[in-house]
Amino acid sequence: MNIEIKDTSILSMVDDKVIKNSIYIKDDKIIHIGKLDDFNADRIIEGENYLTMPGFINAHTHVGMSYFRNYGNDNDLMTWLNDYIFPAEEKLTEEIVYNASLLSFAEMIATGTTSFADMYFYEQATIKALEKAKLRAQLARGLSSPDANYYRLKENIELFDKYNGLNNKLEIALGPHAIYTTDKEYLKKISDKSKEYAIPIHIHLSETEYENKHCYEKYGQSPSEVFDECGIFDNRVIAAHGVHLSDNDLDILKEKNISIIHNPSSNLKLSSGICDVSRLLDYGINVCLGTDSASSNNKQSMLKEIEIASLISKLKAANNLKSYDVLKMATVNGAKALGIDDKVGTIEVGKKADIIMIDIDNINHLPCNDLIASLCYSTYDSDISYVIIDGDIVYENGTYNYLDIDEIKYMANKLSKELL
Repeated sequence: MNIEIKDTSILSMVDDKVIKNSIYIKDDKIIHIGKLDDFNADRIIEGENYLTMPGFINAHTHVGMSYFRNYGNDNDLMTWLNDYIFPAEEKLTEEIVYNASLLSFAEMIATGTTSFADMYFYEQATIKALEKAKLRAQLARGLSSPDANYYRLKENIELFDKYNGLNNKLEIALGPHAIYTTDKEYLKKISDKSKEYAIPIHIHLSETEYENKHCYEKYGQSPSEVFDECGIFDNRVIAAHGVHLSDNDLDILKEKNISIIHNPSSNLKLSSGICDVSRLLDYGINVCLGTDSASSNNKQSMLKEIEIASLISKLKAANNLKSYDVLKMATVNGAKALGIDDKVGTIEVGKKADIIMIDIDNINHLPCNDLIASLCYSTYDSDISYVIIDGDIVYENGTYNYLDIDEIKYMANKLSKELL
């Protein structure tokens, strides 16, 4: 489809300038920004009252967990996991994860996410749901030990062999869960497979003080030091949380070019702590944003993460983390972490048309003193009016073009009763 977005305010994320211009999309790519007289548009979107920017990249979530939303509240991470989530996950089925994934996808699309990174179980069911939702994704099968005959790891490799590169929008990663659910032998095996198949890794890192304490008691090392020793960090890695990191940890992360995914809402809700993002950025570490799951957030809204990340940064200093810096975490930095910055993360000629359009003709954006700041502090999820992925309009003015929202809601009500 040929799409013209006419006379819109563009925040390309190449820099922090907002310009008024038109965007031309042919099939899946942006072919021109400016004025193009000989373009035959199948669809013209009047962009005057919108801010148009790259779609958000949710760099850490667990989409199959959406049926655990508002379950096991008011607990710290380990209590929440051990007393509520791990027992409930024993009841999961492919049908549940398929439908729970669709519920997450509907929420993510409506709130402007166009790409995401996921770690969970029954990822083949999530892939089936993904083909309906049209999102761009990196999916990892959650891995923990003991893993008899490496069953889980083999399943992860099979996912890679079968689905990696699907529709040019899917990458399969390996998903060692965390330091407290694996051991060194297993981590080394995962690292070997990552090198052998050139598969990236998605892992949790230093989310809580308890995690670090337990790791020091067991190994006399921090989680980062263990992962480095076991070769995990010799691969392309995205590491979720990074709340409690020493200077030596940061030296390792910088040397190995590890991306950290900041999950402020989840870390606050589970009383895990607050990641000092500016400290990581000053070290030269790539920091992205993620929602974590709908069960620990309890939303899949990147706008919420953008706002919370902006606000809690001010506990350190009033000028800490400018609005544009946080928006980079939700776009450019996420694309870099997932290895797709040559395709998405900015609005540029030749890149994929993963674009969102935000309604700024409303009371919460007036007066328009600083549009970039308004995205962090004034914008509601409902202001997102158009979501375009790979040149395909998947959402417009509250309507999903590919998802049956009534069916998704019906199945959520039905299956969640069987689960909890």
